[in-house]
Amino acid sequence: MPSNIYVQNNLSSTLSVSTAVSPALSSDYWSDPTQAVNAPNGAQTEAYWVDRNEGITNHDIWIFTSTITVGGSTALLQVQLTGTFASSDIAVQISVGSQNTGWQASNTALTFTGSDTNTYRITASYVADGTYNDVVYAVTLVSQNAILPQIDHVVVLMNENRSLDNLLGWIYSGSNSPSQFLPADSPQSYDGLAANTYSNSDPNVNGGQPVYASNGTTSWSEGSTTISEWFVPSPDPGEEFDHVTTQVFNGQSSANMSGFLTDYLTQYNGTSAEQIMQSYSTTQLPIISTLAQSFAVSDAWFASVPTQTWPNRGFVQTGSSDGYTNNDYYMPWDINTVFDVFTNQNLSWAVYNDGTLQSLTKTMFLTKYLGNETNFLGISEFQAACAQPASAPANQKLPSFSFVEPNFGVSGNDESYHPPHDVRPGEQFLATIYNAIAGSPYRDSILFIVLFDEHGGTYDHVPPPNGSKPPYPDPVATDGSNFTFDRFGVRIPAIVISSWVTPGTVFRSNTSVPLDHTSVLATLRDWLGLSDAFNNMLSSPRIAAAPNLAYVLTEPTAQSWPTLPTPPASMLSIPEPGDDEPLNDVQKGILIGAAGLASGRPFTEEESRQALVRLKTHGDGRSWLMALHLKQPLK
Repeated sequence: MPSNIYVQNNLSSTLSVSTAVSPALSSDYWSDPTQAVNAPNGAQTEAYWVDRNEGITNHDIWIFTSTITVGGSTALLQVQLTGTFASSDIAVQISVGSQNTGWQASNTALTFTGSDTNTYRITASYVADGTYNDVVYAVTLVSQNAILPQIDHVVVLMNENRSLDNLLGWIYSGSNSPSQFLPADSPQSYDGLAANTYSNSDPNVNGGQPVYASNGTTSWSEGSTTISEWFVPSPDPGEEFDHVTTQVFNGQSSANMSGFLTDYLTQYNGTSAEQIMQSYSTTQLPIISTLAQSFAVSDAWFASVPTQTWPNRGFVQTGSSDGYTNNDYYMPWDINTVFDVFTNQNLSWAVYNDGTLQSLTKTMFLTKYLGNETNFLGISEFQAACAQPASAPANQKLPSFSFVEPNFGVSGNDESYHPPHDVRPGEQFLATIYNAIAGSPYRDSILFIVLFDEHGGTYDHVPPPNGSKPPYPDPVATDGSNFTFDRFGVRIPAIVISSWVTPGTVFRSNTSVPLDHTSVLATLRDWLGLSDAFNNMLSSPRIAAAPNLAYVLTEPTAQSWPTLPTPPASMLSIPEPGDDEPLNDVQKGILIGAAGLASGRPFTEEESRQALVRLKTHGDGRSWLMALHLKQPLK
């Protein structure tokens, strides 16, 4: 029985396909085309057939190579047959110049820039046809004006719950100034903090006098305990939709950013509420501060929704919050994600997370990805992929899209910057990921984006814009709030790291639409020419309106990457939270997800409700994990 090998020509001109085999094989066992086969544009054409169980002797290997010219570059479409006792095993490989996919037993794809400077993608897909699969090689022009032709890999690291002012408000407060502003006609100053300028007040705090945003956090006395400068603010500020509304509006009709102090005091009566107005200094946070000043930082990137983690992470992965304005632990989401688009297009992706438990992405989409162990990996695998030589097969290097998550502190230290946890593990984790990429032999082809999902109740002085496009699905919240998703969340830190970024850049949107998390999706779409796939699978108007990030990469030649300063503390010196310290919402969700993995199915809504009654403190979480006996594959 044969496998048929086809070329699907999606270009505007005919492709000439020449095929040879090594070692030689009798024409009794394959079609042996002596003349090149013409593959007309818009058609699927058979290049050759090969018998899978005759002529292919046990343990021997034959490689069939079809040669085509795409955009002036030679592309090799290869099929490898390895004889078995009764049949043969098949693998495919695509090679263009020094780029190749490596031999793959599953679908694969290669995106490359042709000699004509256009960007093309060739995919190899196995198609069931009787006993043996056929193979279809599809050749597509991604875009005649493709963005980011110098980029082969996009990496996004999303941290937790800090505003721009809280972490990066002071990076340009001294004599150090940005080198350029994008767009060039935008304001020529960094919109950060200044001494004795931005404040909140409340009659019950500081005698009603203004409490100004500070340069650096301090230790605070809280009863008989001391809150270290590294844990500010503590306890955890409110991040739910209603809390954010108070922080931003403070009972007024327009956003004035005056309610942070009042909201924190109301939430924790008796707490040293002034700490909510403190921001970290560059000395305290040398890693993220160095990256912001050495590459491109945005002072106008807003969370997608004025609320907490799950909805905002939903926007960076789906362009929607699935109708929710607050976290939802009860049932995993089951809507299309950017990972589904990549799978549909035979493009590689992976979610990498630190620690022993599963990623938050898998937790949120457990129904979809419960059995997927291929695309959910650990940080050691991320580091190994970064370390591969530039000439390594594509399947050994980073995938086209990597989404990186820190340890969220359920088991081990929280590395996400999430208050009230120590910020120093977050600095160390960020340094770990940066150093892996900076040391990669192919770092010039990597675009690294550092984001935070939402501000987490920490102070910021810039009112979020209105007029955001409604998402799809669910343009109106389905949780009873009737929110129409018509305003963005509070500013968050956003850093674009690349060899092609001018050091010291400050960027804002280059369109009338503000930057938010869907700019990641718009960038992925335009980078890989996925407009049709997005229209079919991720048709959110928010994504359609979002600006992409191509304009931030302004350098014509690759720039050097700085060596980072030493992070501020040893991980070993930072104790894990005590048993009586409360779990945050992310941690509760991950624990429920871990139980779902152990059960081989997501929890029901009622099971999740019962779990939330039990999961209050870190001690509860440790008992919960012990009861699971860690039976599940946790990634």
